[in-house]
Amino acid sequence: MSQFRRGTMRDFLFNVLNSFGDFDFTLPQMATLLLLEEEGELTVKRLAELLRRSVSATSRLLDQLVERGLVDRYEDENDRRAKRLKVTSAGRGLIDQIEHKRSERQWTLIEQLSPQEQAEVAHAMALLAKASQMKQSDEHHD
Repeated sequence: MSQFRRGTMRDFLFNVLNSFGDFDFTLPQMATLLLLEEEGELTVKRLAELLRRSVSATSRLLDQLVERGLVDRYEDENDRRAKRLKVTSAGRGLIDQIEHKRSERQWTLIEQLSPQEQAEVAHAMALLAKASQMKQSDEHHD
């Protein structure tokens, strides 16, 4: 399992670097994009909680994403002191490109397997996706 994680992470990171070498972003910024896409809109405070960072550190990491047009930051209609965030269409486009590249790479690996092995991998991935959803659901109820 460790070898699998290392190999897929290595492939993923190098693929991102090769595909978007001119885009200098950090892992927390990427996590921010993915969280905002998944959660919809969040306040800066809630995002900071999810990232386990201070509000000021979270605001700083957002600055580049906002500047590049990947995230919108605006006042909350109900509380002008709070700032809300959402992924822009450009941000979704970047996430889609990364996911597409990652998917292509995974398929090139899966195609090396027999049909039976491919079915086993698909089943295992479905189980992992289910476990991930259960974990996220548990975390939202905490």
